[in-house]
Amino acid sequence: MQTSEERADEPDMRALIMGNPVARAFAITGDAWTQLILREAFYGVRRFSAWRDQLGAPRSVLADRLQRLTAAGMLETRPVAEGGARLEYRLTAMGLDMFGVAVMQGQWERKWARSPLQERYALRFYDRQTGDRLEPVVLGYEHGTPAGIDNVVWAVTAPMTPIAPPTSRRRRSQPIETDRPIIDRSTDIMGDYWSWAVLSAAYFRLRRFDEIHAALGVATNILADRLSRLVLHGVLERKPYQDAPVRYEYRLTEAGRDMYPIVLAMHGWSERWLYPDESPPLRLKSRTTGEILSPVVCDRSTGRAIDPRRVRWEVEREAAPKGGAP
Repeated sequence: MQTSEERADEPDMRALIMGNPVARAFAITGDAWTQLILREAFYGVRRFSAWRDQLGAPRSVLADRLQRLTAAGMLETRPVAEGGARLEYRLTAMGLDMFGVAVMQGQWERKWARSPLQERYALRFYDRQTGDRLEPVVLGYEHGTPAGIDNVVWAVTAPMTPIAPPTSRRRRSQPIETDRPIIDRSTDIMGDYWSWAVLSAAYFRLRRFDEIHAALGVATNILADRLSRLVLHGVLERKPYQDAPVRYEYRLTEAGRDMYPIVLAMHGWSERWLYPDESPPLRLKSRTTGEILSPVVCDRSTGRAIDPRRVRWEVEREAAPKGGAP
């Protein structure tokens, strides 16, 4: 979050990184297969066979993720036909609200990790009722002002307990590309719990291998792998801070800073659904006014929260560069 913490006592970094609202959310939705399953659900997929055909996910993996999403309350099962034994999976209000996070992830991907399909086509959003084009942006609250890495600070308001990371999800070894112009290549970068944990450490200004390792408690080989991948994809960059021997620290690049709206959107979703009867232990505030923020993905021009039930998706061919091929 690359901001300041407002209590006088120094927070425990492991609890701060592994126990904040975003960490709790990514323990549910932070792996690539889960992100792709939710994306397909937003496109209207409801049946196991349709997910299998579209994604090519191993049957055991798909069954596991659908079970986890159902247990978390993001999907619910219904019989395909009255009295039938076959079930379909439908998004609940909780699952549907993840749409804003998916949109912001798609916005980042379009700028920093385009697939060949995204080079030719753009996914744009329109209001079903008015026909107006929607421009998604994260606001501090509905009808508020844009929230970003430079104008948001955080404050610990209650003790935090580190959340146990998922134990049965390995990083996908081979990338896949689908025929969707959203959430495709980005899952190779951000579709892994430990990648998000490392990125979170960077937002909390941890930059050196040893201090990141101490905060996360992850195995050194896993940490080295995730740091290398984030550098490879341009999210972090290595800069020497010592000459003899040469040692490096890891700093956010522009692409890494541009991921922050995804984090803010996820924080807002977590507040709404994972802390229904209590205040989250870490709150976001405006740097300038000090007011509490509850981030939400809205349309920039109206300030109204984007409701996926009112959104029409259109895949539109990108205009050819001036002087380029038609």
